[in-house]
Amino acid sequence: MLRAVLFDLDNTLVDRDRAFLECLSCQGVSGVISEELMRLDCRGYGDRARLFAAWSQHCGTAMNQQLFGEMLARRILPDSELLHALGALSRTVKLGIISNGGGSTQRGKWRAAGLESIIPAHHVWVSEELGFAKPDPRIFLQAAAFLGEAPGDCLYLGDHQENDVRGALAAGMRARLVTEVLTANALQTILEKERAQ
Repeated sequence: MLRAVLFDLDNTLVDRDRAFLECLSCQGVSGVISEELMRLDCRGYGDRARLFAAWSQHCGTAMNQQLFGEMLARRILPDSELLHALGALSRTVKLGIISNGGGSTQRGKWRAAGLESIIPAHHVWVSEELGFAKPDPRIFLQAAAFLGEAPGDCLYLGDHQENDVRGALAAGMRARLVTEVLTANALQTILEKERAQ
């Protein structure tokens, strides 16, 4: 039985890549420099020190994790249809977020997306705050234990095969790979397939 649905944040519930591209555009960066910064960012998985050094060099402004997180959060937009679908889902199952990254950065994006009105702060698990990160099964198991649900009754949705899918499966959860930022329709389709099994 499906009793909880847990989500990755970046490029699953929020369009982090679009936000990053908008950050580059606002800096007037394009062409080869834009491509270099995108490569260094590596969809959020790149080496932060190298990205920030290149950012400072090409954009002429100092960059650090706090500024970067705030800059991304300002460009995260709520999806009202997805929020409505999540609100409806929250009436039948427990919801949560498991995300790798810095606490203030990830929570800033969670708030900017309007998710705090549906998924409370104590249902958001961030790797920096816990001391271990996906794909470590402990982060998934801690979420399931807090929710009071068996891992096998939890479904995890995320965009990264290793961190999200393999990590959740190693913890005994069900998991599905998300190939695009979730919409209300995409979420409904995934849930219908999951419940049909």
